Amino acid sequence: MDKNKIEGFDMAVKPLAAVVALAVAQWALPVHAQELGEGQQNATGLQSVVVTANKRVEKLESVPMAISVISEAELQRNNVREIEDIVALTPSLTQASGTTAANNALFMRGIGTVSVGIGVESDVSVILDDIPIAVQFQAFRDLADVARVEVLKGPQSTLFGKSAVAGAINIVTKPISGPVIYRGSAYYTDDKEWRLAASVGGRMTDTFGMRIAVNKSDMPGNFTNLTNGEKVNGSSGKTMMAKFSWTPIKNLDIDFMPQYNEQENTRGVTAVNGFYRTTGSAAAGNLERIPVDISTAYMNGNPQLPASLVLAGIDPTNPNNRYVRRDSPTGIASRTHGAGLKLSYTLPNDATLMSISSYQRYKANDSRDQDFTDVPTIARPGETRFSVGNLQFGSYDITSKTQELRLVSPDAGNLRYVAGLWWARNEIERHFIRGFCVAPAVCAANSPSSPTNYYTDIYNVNKAVFGQATWDFAPTWTLVAGLRRNLEESGFNYARNFYTDQLDRSTFVPGPVGKDVFSNTGNEDWATTGKLSLQKQLTREWMVYAMTATGHKGKAYDVTSGLQPSAAFPVDPEKSRTYELGTKANLLNNRLSIAATVYHTDFRHYQQNTSFVLPDDPTIYTQLNSIPKIRTRGFEIDANMLLATNWSMNASMAYTRPTIEDWKNGPCYQDNTNPVIPGTGAGEGGSLGGWNRDCFAIRPGATTGVQDLSGGIFPGTPKIKVNIGSNYDIRFPSLPFGAFINGNVRYQSDYQTNINNDPRSVNDSYTIADLGFGIRDNKDRYRLSFQIKNLFDRFYIPNANASGPSFRAGPTSTSPSITVNSWVPPRDVFRYFSMKLDVKF
Repeated sequence: MDKNKIEGFDMAVKPLAAVVALAVAQWALPVHAQELGEGQQNATGLQSVVVTANKRVEKLESVPMAISVISEAELQRNNVREIEDIVALTPSLTQASGTTAANNALFMRGIGTVSVGIGVESDVSVILDDIPIAVQFQAFRDLADVARVEVLKGPQSTLFGKSAVAGAINIVTKPISGPVIYRGSAYYTDDKEWRLAASVGGRMTDTFGMRIAVNKSDMPGNFTNLTNGEKVNGSSGKTMMAKFSWTPIKNLDIDFMPQYNEQENTRGVTAVNGFYRTTGSAAAGNLERIPVDISTAYMNGNPQLPASLVLAGIDPTNPNNRYVRRDSPTGIASRTHGAGLKLSYTLPNDATLMSISSYQRYKANDSRDQDFTDVPTIARPGETRFSVGNLQFGSYDITSKTQELRLVSPDAGNLRYVAGLWWARNEIERHFIRGFCVAPAVCAANSPSSPTNYYTDIYNVNKAVFGQATWDFAPTWTLVAGLRRNLEESGFNYARNFYTDQLDRSTFVPGPVGKDVFSNTGNEDWATTGKLSLQKQLTREWMVYAMTATGHKGKAYDVTSGLQPSAAFPVDPEKSRTYELGTKANLLNNRLSIAATVYHTDFRHYQQNTSFVLPDDPTIYTQLNSIPKIRTRGFEIDANMLLATNWSMNASMAYTRPTIEDWKNGPCYQDNTNPVIPGTGAGEGGSLGGWNRDCFAIRPGATTGVQDLSGGIFPGTPKIKVNIGSNYDIRFPSLPFGAFINGNVRYQSDYQTNINNDPRSVNDSYTIADLGFGIRDNKDRYRLSFQIKNLFDRFYIPNANASGPSFRAGPTSTSPSITVNSWVPPRDVFRYFSMKLDVKF
């Protein structure tokens, strides 16, 4: 057997075996605990879980759709801070990390939208307390005061509209209830991350209640910038969320929900962790890596940029290199403020009429050190000596307004319904500058450093009517049907030049109309989406269902630096249709709940930004594509178990197979093992020399190639992803406190990261185990917990194709190219320890 496969197997099995051993140890603990805790009342079943996936409160086990719920207890045990932590705990979710957090993307069941432009909406909607977040990357911030997270799988456009074409994440914050309670928490890790949080909430009078929560956090980062000695690849945040609830008259509740957030994120800094040349061919089975003498390597083959200078103090051959050199920042700093207003009136028949209004403003500045070093890489006009660095930077200004009117029927009766009207307006402005080019030079897109300077704005207005009904038409049969009719109007304005010293509107001079200035507004898109499910209650504890639903996402625009006249028009809307069979059961006297789903979903006109780089050019170029058809299929299992007194376990697994069904003009990948054959002008088999062997010129004589990716892998998601968690509480009758121990293990198989199906862009599988323990006051006044993240210190790389610098084995542009690998680390790539104190009074 191959040695690498044996080692990979060992890496996966050993942490799993350790968690099994932890479970065995916990199994032995109940005997001792019961002896100590005799006479105390024990839990006899699982806690009931409610969700609002259908815009009404329902028991999870009764909803005929695939939903994963992360409870407050699970959020606490795993020290969840941000949306990335939710992804780690949910097998149906994955994340694609971009050059900054503004380019991150969430994937549901293998489908998500990767885009560096503001003209493409996401496939997975994020909703916070009934209010959708305007642009998905705004969700990459601290999660504060959260009660639960509902992951709604499959198209959710019927109730949640556009941007839910693949699914939705519904975040529900803690409610106002009971007497006033004060809470506080402090968290610290051995790598100097810290968090502070405080909240106060409860009923002040019979007619007024409030809840205010604040938190502040800082994670310095797990890379060291040798230029200034500071940590990078971290994040920090400040958040304030409040709820004020007033009942001025009988049957009328008014909730006002202001919020504020500041976030600074330096993730996206890449470190070189591979430096070699290759010979042979992967197709021929003789591909071989050759070590490179760093003293003879030069960035872009330029004699002014020897590797010994630009990588001073860095070992680029070290696969877990944690050192970088940067003289300019990489990351994004944002500020969000807004509020929601909810009015709920109970009608005489116990139906509820609701009005939900919201306003949100998001402003951010982003930047990226584009040359990946701290030495100058660009010469000023008229000079040959480098004196300027290569930087890109920009700003976002997003305003969102929403209004929903909703009628919710009483819970009693055989027919239950929700119906409503929806209106929303999003306005997004973007300014972006890349590279360096100033007068007297004549600046153009093909000038050195690929300069660009553009302003763009985009808007969309949505109006919809929707409804969904649940009908118990027979004693054990239930039919659910929903429909939405949506009208979206959208458009954009765009102006560009290539002079990077024109920093604001007052100095900005756009290029010619039709070449650098474009406008396309008033584009309307009518869409109808629906949902239909049939549910059969086999027994009181067990039900099965069949469901189909459609999704729709509006028109997209390719408003990025490379916008051309041929692309200055809308890209067709994206549509989805899913078929799902599922079952849910609550067994063993409410000690085991299980949900299993098998699904098949097709997406047509899938909107996707593809990114690529060119030789000796660090610039990341993008192109918006409309892929004719992609598909995702798979099955999922979620289970919660009460194994013994005070011992619970949760397990979830997803098998996901997203594929490209039809895309004959897909992008290629570079392959220097397929050189141009002398005398032919082409590579092997007539392919485009320097690119993969399935890549052919888009037309005779062209240097741009395409490949038929039909039947290929749609990237970003492992075939198998598993998460298992366990918690055991120990009671001491003679002491005022008890103890607990918990563990969590997650596994994911290897997966392709690039849509061009480059075999070098495959992430290896990994298994990560965490261990926690602590003590808790019997009256729940305090809790002191300790946790070891990445217990076995398993190293893994989540971004096999992260962008980085280009080098050649010599001081000329024709010197042999060097393969350079770069990576961005996840938070827990290196083992760390944490301590947290929670208090309540």
